[in-house]
Amino acid sequence: MKHSGIWEYQFKVRSFDVDKNKNITATSICEYLQEVAGEHSNSLGFGYRQFVKKQMVWILSGIRIEVEQTPKWEDEILIKSWVVGNNRFISRRDFEWSDSNDNILIKASTNWILFDISKRRPQLVDSMNIDVKMHPERKAILTEERSLKNTYTDFDTLDYSVLYSDLDMVGHMNNTKYIQLILNSYSPEFHDNNNLKNLDINFKTEAKYNENLLLQTKAIGEKEYFHELKRANDNKINCSSYISWD
Repeated sequence: MKHSGIWEYQFKVRSFDVDKNKNITATSICEYLQEVAGEHSNSLGFGYRQFVKKQMVWILSGIRIEVEQTPKWEDEILIKSWVVGNNRFISRRDFEWSDSNDNILIKASTNWILFDISKRRPQLVDSMNIDVKMHPERKAILTEERSLKNTYTDFDTLDYSVLYSDLDMVGHMNNTKYIQLILNSYSPEFHDNNNLKNLDINFKTEAKYNENLLLQTKAIGEKEYFHELKRANDNKINCSSYISWD
């Protein structure tokens, strides 16, 4: 599938991918998105393995997920992924998850920034002459991106300190840990009675070991919530998120 620009990845949902209700978790979904993106880009010569030698890395700046049907333990899943296109500093990559009967289960879209480690600033993606067939005509999610600007007050607030187990291989809190922290703010009873429908999250500032964070949560509609995670010492926003449930 390399020449078509469509990458395929098959797996069976494992016991450590699911919650106590045997539903795949949102953190597992996002982990698979990153793994598949990494495999595809590495296979074509523009992944972490190649670009880190040039002092550059891909940074995930945003995820959008729409769940049609939640995969469960031992389900056989096929993930298809492709690059939609590049827009200056942003590369958009989309995904479709389907079951063994070709039913679409999950649609997702991700935005990636190519970051120059030595200069500490984004790099124009097109300047790297990345050789991959793009599919601007094939967008998994067609709706416009949701604004995640914080216009709310009267939050519920949760304190958190970054743990060693939160860190990834570049030494900061992995973005899936942000999502895990947000999901942990809901009670077990809530998770028992609600399934994830939509998740939008933008990542803004890295969090490092032992930093104190504040998670602010606001109910903005029926089964709709806005979340913002920020550093306690300077109010720098780590991520902003919208989640809806059904």
